[in-house]
Amino acid sequence: MNKLNSWADIYRLYQSYLISFAFRMTGSLAEAEEIVQETFLECDNYNPSEITNHKAWLTKICSNKSINHLQSAQKRREFYPGVWLPDEIPSGMDWWSDEGAKDLSRQMELAESLTTSFLLLLEKLNPEQRAIFLLKEVFSYSFTEISELIGKSNENCRKIAQRAKDSINSKKVNFSHPPENALSIISELFHHAKNGNKEGLKKLLSKDAELFGDGGGKVSSAGHLVDSEQILSFLVNLGTSEVFRSSNYKFEYRNVNHRPGLIISKKGSSQLWNLDTILSIEFLDNVIHRIYAQRSPDKLEALIKR
Repeated sequence: MNKLNSWADIYRLYQSYLISFAFRMTGSLAEAEEIVQETFLECDNYNPSEITNHKAWLTKICSNKSINHLQSAQKRREFYPGVWLPDEIPSGMDWWSDEGAKDLSRQMELAESLTTSFLLLLEKLNPEQRAIFLLKEVFSYSFTEISELIGKSNENCRKIAQRAKDSINSKKVNFSHPPENALSIISELFHHAKNGNKEGLKKLLSKDAELFGDGGGKVSSAGHLVDSEQILSFLVNLGTSEVFRSSNYKFEYRNVNHRPGLIISKKGSSQLWNLDTILSIEFLDNVIHRIYAQRSPDKLEALIKR
């Protein structure tokens, strides 16, 4: 069998691309991998040698499965306990996100579409809008191609894409590119938190800073804080807690969702380190504007088990 006549080889060729699309659709790596697995299970019903364009054919199946998945998941999202955040994925675990873009501006564009802030904006779109917007704006399909993939007229796809784009642009914050010393700034932030230094914290935070915490209803989290005094108090309480005082916790400053971040791990009873919290941080004018803290045990466990 040649490369395009073997589903196993086709799977290896397009697996990363499909997962990167499905992850942007769902915000969940576990759900994305499940959708892609279901996409290829459907392949068993077809002879690959009879398909002209395998990538387009797989994209069509994956798009529709993602839309159907989100439509059934919307009720669960509505009743999610507390703040819902997409998966926070540290660099090194995002093996699936490299789409082979050689152009630097294209690489930055793809990276931007994986940030927590962008994934949250996508949540404001309905499933069909999300698919069409991603196919056009992130994956650079033409409206003629999208029409064939989604099963709607070219003109209808244009209108849906424009409405989605208008919605995204109306809510989008133009975050600065993280400063070169971003990880040092984050380290300094928690240094001030440990010392209860609110004045030091204020200098590192924007006046409109926000903090989001997702505990999945199972562990404590910040929820969504927008009041500056509440954010300062939360950070000081965190900095003076056991987390920063005990040797049972360790910290690693590294990129998360293509933004500077922090990974906090806790030593378990088996003496193995388990993920406790993953943070990604957005900057605006070289100060911290948003802090996203993923603490949901289910999401963290799914990330390390994949």
